[in-house]
Formats: sequence, structure tokens, C-alpha cells
Amino acid sequence: MKKQMIDLTTWNRTHLFQSYLGTDYPYINATCNIDVAPLYKYCKEEGISFYFAMIYITVKMSNEIENFRYRFEGDTPYLVEENVAFATHLEKGFDVFQMVECKNYPTIKEAAQKNRENASIKLKESGLYQLEGRSDFLHISSIPWIHYSAFDRTIAKIGETNIPKVTYGKFKKEDDKIWMPFSVLTHHGLMDGYHVGLFVNKIEEYIGNNFSR
Repeated sequence: MKKQMIDLTTWNRTHLFQSYLGTDYPYINATCNIDVAPLYKYCKEEGISFYFAMIYITVKMSNEIENFRYRFEGDTPYLVEENVAFATHLEKGFDVFQMVECKNYPTIKEAAQKNRENASIKLKESGLYQLEGRSDFLHISSIPWIHYSAFDRTIAKIGETNIPKVTYGKFKKEDDKIWMPFSVLTHHGLMDGYHVGLFVNKIEEYIGNNFSR
């Protein structure tokens, strides 16, 4: 994992970062619905996993926004070189998920295929041991049984946990649209609502521009 320390004397977020440290709940937690119909159709036609294709897009867009690569330890912020997804995966026939590292392959098709294949390999302790000593990842999960309007994620230590967390929900079809709940949990010291909105907009635009026919 490559990271670059941030100079607090020149960083434009220093005052915001320090003001949110130690607060009771320093998080932005937003849920919206995004239209995934073009991507869903593409995945069906190509015979690839929608979930792992969506993970590819989520990580790709997060890496285009510097704030989504900010992390901190104690009161020291730093920038990781790139985000990598650690996603929950529930194999058919099981009711306990495991964590899967989704590598950043160059194309969506390759990423969806290879990460899905890797996810079928059974790991010990649900794969949670893979997270130790890592901060260059996004936590990605899916609740495909519920079309929710709000969703909260587990936070290990309030105020200290600062890994971005993304969750997908159950589809809801309306005419030619397929709406999917999309939740983002981020530390407010590292970004603002503007950056969360930019992230969501980038995902929507990427799906619309690359898969609409």
C-alpha cells in the first residue's frame, strides 16, 4: 500500500479536518436511487456479474476524486495511491458472508469475471483477516433483499473509522428504469457533501455514457 503524508500547513482542509476530529458522529451518511438499467442490460448480454461490474465502476470513480483517497491515523492525514474494493460476498447455499478483495483490472468485463471467480474461493474467518494493516480500500456491501430509503453501516470506532463505505440495495423497476438504492458513508473531516454528490454523479454519468444504446 502506497501513501503520501499530507502537510497540514498547506492543506486546504486542515481547519475542517481538525474541527471534526473528536466529534460524536463526524460522518456524512447519504442514500439515493440511481438508474442502473443500462449496466444491468449490458451485464445480462455479456453474461457477467452485475455486482462485480458495479464494484468496478464504484472504485474507478472513487479513484478520480482525491478526497475519496484521503485517510488518517490519529491526527495525521494521508493520501493513498488508489482505492481497492473489499466487498462482502454471499455464496449460494451459505448464510455467512466473506470479504473479497476486488483487484483493479483494466476493463469492466475482466474485473467482473475474475473478481467473481476469486469470490468463490472459500476463505477462513470470512476473510476479515485480509483487512489488517490496510487502509487503501473501500468497504462495499449489498443488501439485495431490501429496497431501502436509508441505511447505516457498522463503524468500528466512532470518530476514528474513516474508510469510505458503499452499499447497494434491491432493484425497483419502473418503465425503462431500474432504480437501485445507493448509500455512501464517509468521514466529514476528509470530504463534504459536494464530494459525495460528485461521486454519485460520476457513477451515474459513467453508466449512462458507456452502456446506454
